[in-house]
Amino acid sequence: MSSNLLKALLSRIASVFKQSESKPKPAPKALPFAGRHFVLDGTNIALLHGPARPELRYVVAIADYLGNNGAKISCFFDANTPYLFSNSRSEQRVCFDRLTTESNWAQHFVIVPSGTQADQWILALAKRKSADVISNDRFKDRAKAHRWIWKRRHGMSIVEGRLTLSTLDASIALLAQPEDYLPFLRTLPTSAENAEQAV
Repeated sequence: MSSNLLKALLSRIASVFKQSESKPKPAPKALPFAGRHFVLDGTNIALLHGPARPELRYVVAIADYLGNNGAKISCFFDANTPYLFSNSRSEQRVCFDRLTTESNWAQHFVIVPSGTQADQWILALAKRKSADVISNDRFKDRAKAHRWIWKRRHGMSIVEGRLTLSTLDASIALLAQPEDYLPFLRTLPTSAENAEQAV
């Protein structure tokens, strides 16, 4: 190969690289819930099928979905919630204990003090943070004092095996066990005031 041909080939390769470097990179995809805060009614979500069949994976599936889409998460459980999981599958209680005690999750998943219900904590933090609430509870006994809840509450249901939050256009595939979500929950976005500080 002649030196002129080699120089031309190298020149052509260099110009291709220069062109690819000068092209603008696409902007990162905006996360649909970036900048929003959601307060989860953990006990209500877990009891979607009633107290005989609590499902902690519903709580962690919603937290994982919202967190992966840029939202900040706070979740409150009624004081009696640990007993609900004690009477159910043992892996649920183990996972619940990890969520509410290990430092990387305990700032997001909190059991309210004995003698109180999570509702007052949920509504107080949601009002203070202008956050949305995930719950099937309509908060009728507190709705007059919290009229904003009618527009910022999102209920859920199971549709064809998926957890659905229709007001958020969310259809969430469910993993088999609640602990399957734990590796994904390690990077939940935090806020200046987390659930743990609110109690």
